[in-house]
Amino acid sequence: MPRVSRSALAPILVAAFATPVMAQSMPPAAADAADRQGVIAYTPADFAAARPNTALDMINRLPGFALTSGDQVRGFAGAAGNVLIDGQRPTIKTDTLSDTLARIPIDQVERIELVRGGATGIDMQGQSVIANVIRKKTDTFQQVVTLSGFAFGETGHTLPGWNYLATRRSGDHQFEFGLSRGVSMDDSVGFGYRKTVDVATGDVLFQQAETEGDGPVHSGRATYKGPLFGGTFSANGLISTDEFKNESHFFSAATEERYIDRSANDRGEIGLNYKRPLGEKLELEALTLFKLAQGAGDSTGEANGSFAQFGVRAEAGESIGRTVLRYTRSPELSFEGGGEVAFNYRDQQVALSVDGTSIPLPASDVRVEELRSEAFVQGAWRPSPKYSFEAGVRVENSKITQSGDTAKERSFVYPKPRLAATWSPTKDDQLRLRIEREVGQLNFQDFASSVDINSSVVSTGNAELEPDKTWVYEVAFEKRFWGNGAAVLTVRREDISDVVDRLPFLVLVDDDGDGAPDDNDNNGQPDERLVSGPGNIGSGANDVVELNVTLPLEKLGLKGGEVKLESMWQTSEVRDPLTGEMRRISGQRPNNIEASFRQDLPSLKLTVGLSWFAGWSERYYRLDEEQSLKLKNFFGSFVEYKPTPKFTLRAELNNFDPYKFDIQRRIFDGPRNTGALETIETEHRNSQMIGMLRARWSFG
Repeated sequence: MPRVSRSALAPILVAAFATPVMAQSMPPAAADAADRQGVIAYTPADFAAARPNTALDMINRLPGFALTSGDQVRGFAGAAGNVLIDGQRPTIKTDTLSDTLARIPIDQVERIELVRGGATGIDMQGQSVIANVIRKKTDTFQQVVTLSGFAFGETGHTLPGWNYLATRRSGDHQFEFGLSRGVSMDDSVGFGYRKTVDVATGDVLFQQAETEGDGPVHSGRATYKGPLFGGTFSANGLISTDEFKNESHFFSAATEERYIDRSANDRGEIGLNYKRPLGEKLELEALTLFKLAQGAGDSTGEANGSFAQFGVRAEAGESIGRTVLRYTRSPELSFEGGGEVAFNYRDQQVALSVDGTSIPLPASDVRVEELRSEAFVQGAWRPSPKYSFEAGVRVENSKITQSGDTAKERSFVYPKPRLAATWSPTKDDQLRLRIEREVGQLNFQDFASSVDINSSVVSTGNAELEPDKTWVYEVAFEKRFWGNGAAVLTVRREDISDVVDRLPFLVLVDDDGDGAPDDNDNNGQPDERLVSGPGNIGSGANDVVELNVTLPLEKLGLKGGEVKLESMWQTSEVRDPLTGEMRRISGQRPNNIEASFRQDLPSLKLTVGLSWFAGWSERYYRLDEEQSLKLKNFFGSFVEYKPTPKFTLRAELNNFDPYKFDIQRRIFDGPRNTGALETIETEHRNSQMIGMLRARWSFG
């Protein structure tokens, strides 16, 4: 799927498509027995026709299941994805679930349990459907070496990558060690043009455009899991460093502009987990996690003899402690309760200069600290194979302290109840209901000012931000058919309060940079300026419809073939704080539609596939500007050859029918509600075809 990054401060990590696998029907007796407990089990043998390499390959082909890696939020509970490994979440947050699953060789997978609607003894992490990867307990030692490379068709630019992984199990002890060089890239880069129209005069400036963006990501990781003091102890550690450069060049016979964004980040994380039974019905789990990151970003712009520079320096950290006590009264009824404490901080400084002159910015030196605690209790009840219920409540208490340019302290308390119910009238049909109150998290970067040098847009930090709160009402119906076919229809209503969007507000003016508000008109009152930044703009609503379909083609005469559809449509409504009109929430994409076809050819030891992504559109509403981004039709294809169980060769040709990417800015000469339209700027990019080749060897 294409992704677009216009800033090197937020690079996009692009990974190779997961190895395709085809799920085969398991024996009916096994399926029925699993389903009576709310669980369907799949083993590597069920996917043998596709020759999977990793647990991720199996996960990506589970019927009726779509992998979600969780949210990138502070704390542990709120960052949960929908996959467990040996019944628990990995105690690490920097890695995605996809990364973790891709490092579990298929030889170490005993089975994957698909838990639909909840089951006692399974931590559902607030999800309706969970996949639980169960690893074998036999002694193994395996090493995996992967070499890969990306190449852009038009420029010939290449991006190499490699990965080394060693895993070992000895008795109850498991070890893992890995080193890698990954690739971070913007796959919307290419050639095009930018057209700027002066609305008043009709004058048009037409410029050629060239863009590129990429950088390396180096990382090292190690994990251990084994017995300790009658329980199980696990440790995860990771260090990584990344660099990214995004460059845009606009030029004509009379003009030339060049914008370069660079970033460099260093990260470290360690997570510890201990789980121990306290008798037959009680279990205690405790974990702690520490993260530290520091980085720098610099944006420069040269336009017709003028030079501007915006710099960011930041350090961030997170410390988490969490304890859970689980009580399984019977196979049908279980409870759990516990608490979590987290301390987070971000220390950030920003600076802007134009032609060597420093330009003062509000909120340019900001440190934000959050001390957050959460207590929770929940229960799961499965009175019969047809019904299951889950109810619980979490109470979040947080204190946010800001220092630097602004000194402020605020406290929040939010109850977050949840109720879920599942009805399974047959083994192939399931109806799931959920009501839950969700509370968003504040982005600490929103407390500091930022500048987009390319567009000259200034976003002012806002110390008054509050998290959005949402009541979610959801119903989902799942139908299984043709052995491995599944269709899941989900309808969701979200009632949102304190929507976070762009907000106009007044700030004191300090143009001379002396730290005191200006009084340029000498009226004895400090000067104020209307600016725009992140803020709470009131209540809103969002309606969502999702349809996910897995369609095996054997009954249609194509054995080993599969079509998969993942689609989502949503529409939101919130009142614009400037115009008073109802509009969509800024940045929300109306739909997300992906379709893929895969065909296993066991006799040739091949799997081939095609994919299509419909694209996306976004619209942003700022103080004196409306910006829209639009992308259409991204196509992908692959061929994977596995001549032996130890060697796999994969080739991809993506974007072979290059998509078009457009950015339009409508700029006003004042606030959007009172100003006149002044300029329309349109940037059009013709993307490039991208090829990828990857070879994977396993030893042991």
